[in-house]
Amino acid sequence: MLDDGHLSIWVRFYIYAIHGYFTEVMFTAGWEFVVNINWKFPGCSSVWSLFIYGLSTVIIERMYLFMRDRYSLLVRGLIYTVWIYCWEFSTGYVLKQFDACPWDYTPFDAHFMGLITLEYAPGWFIGSLMSEQVLIKNTLRLKFMPESTVTKDKCGASGDDALLNGPKTKIN
Repeated sequence: MLDDGHLSIWVRFYIYAIHGYFTEVMFTAGWEFVVNINWKFPGCSSVWSLFIYGLSTVIIERMYLFMRDRYSLLVRGLIYTVWIYCWEFSTGYVLKQFDACPWDYTPFDAHFMGLITLEYAPGWFIGSLMSEQVLIKNTLRLKFMPESTVTKDKCGASGDDALLNGPKTKIN
């Protein structure tokens, strides 16, 4: 946590990592349904995705803070998409050296070394802009509040007590 209450880079990394991991599981479940009509919706990912999505989104956050007043949304989306392809290729290449790369795009027509595919460009473009507009902007707004700033309920409970127990009323 920073002195002003904003989330530290490590907390934001954690939020971005979990978000990316969850999004990938949901995407693969949806893909499995569309391609194979599998009503079980089996989604999958790799633990490597936590690092990959967490660090990549922290870097996109830094790019957003630098570019938000300089470039249009469209240009930022294109830059994010190029970054995502560079990052996906780089991390995939390193993981492939250890036979640990969890994705293989060789079945796609426009793949490069099985590590990236142009067929995903629209999804990466839209996903990166959604991340900027929803995930990153809202994560940057989050703050930790000291307990002394939490408002009290009618009976004087504050913090977790007020949230868990709700407002209390006296019965005469």
